[in-house]
Amino acid sequence: EKFRGWHYSVLPNHVIPPSPEILAYQGIDIIMTDVPTVFQLPGNNDLFFMSFVGFDGDGYQSFIAESNDLLRWENIRLAMSYGEVGSFDHGGVVLGAYLYESYDISAPRVLKRVDGKFFSLYGAYAKKGTYEPDPGFQGLASSEDGLVWKREIDESILSIFSPGVVGKWEKDSIYQPWLLEHGSLYYNFYNAKEMPQWVEQIGLASSSNLKVWRRYDKNPVVSVKKTYECAKN
Repeated sequence: EKFRGWHYSVLPNHVIPPSPEILAYQGIDIIMTDVPTVFQLPGNNDLFFMSFVGFDGDGYQSFIAESNDLLRWENIRLAMSYGEVGSFDHGGVVLGAYLYESYDISAPRVLKRVDGKFFSLYGAYAKKGTYEPDPGFQGLASSEDGLVWKREIDESILSIFSPGVVGKWEKDSIYQPWLLEHGSLYYNFYNAKEMPQWVEQIGLASSSNLKVWRRYDKNPVVSVKKTYECAKN
C-alpha cells in the first residue's frame, strides 16, 4: 500500500534536457535523450547516479550524471561509446539493465559487484546514420567503478540470429533488455518487434553466467492482442 497513491510534481525544467551541455565532450552534439536509469554505488548512500542515452543523429551513446537530491544533475560524463567498425554495437549502446544487489521493491538500486566488476546488459545497434536501425542486438558490459563501461564479451548475447530458436514475434528487431537475478539464475526480460505490423512484445531469456543465454520456450511472456477496446471511464 505504501507504493500506491503517489503524487507527481512537475519541475519547471528538465532534469536532463534533450540537448544537455557536456563540457568534457564538446564534439558530441546531442539532439535527444532517453532511457534514464537511476542507481547507486556500494558504500555511498548520499550520491545518486543516472545513466541515459544521447542521440546525435548517428546513433546512441550512453552517459552518466550525478546528484545528491535527485533534482539537480551535474558532472555528465561519457559512460560507453560506439563500438568499433564491424561490431554489433558500432551504431549505438544503451546502458540500463544493471545487476543490482537487491531487486526488492523497497530496496535502493545499488550496483552489485561480482569478481571485482559491475555488470549491465545493454541494447545495441550495428548501423549508424538513423534512429534505431533494425535489427537491434544486446550485449554484456562491465565496469570497475560503475561510471566507465566497456563491452565484456565481443559477441552479442541476444539477437534475431541467436541463440536458439527465434520466434516469429521477434524476427525483425531486438530492443532493450531488463536484467533480474533470482536464485541461481539471471533473467533477461527483453523487448522485440515483428514487422510489417510493428508489434512489440516482451520475451524472456535465462543464464547462469550472464554470457550464455537461453530463450524461454513459451515466449512472448507479455503479449499484445490483435484487437482491443479502449477503457471507458
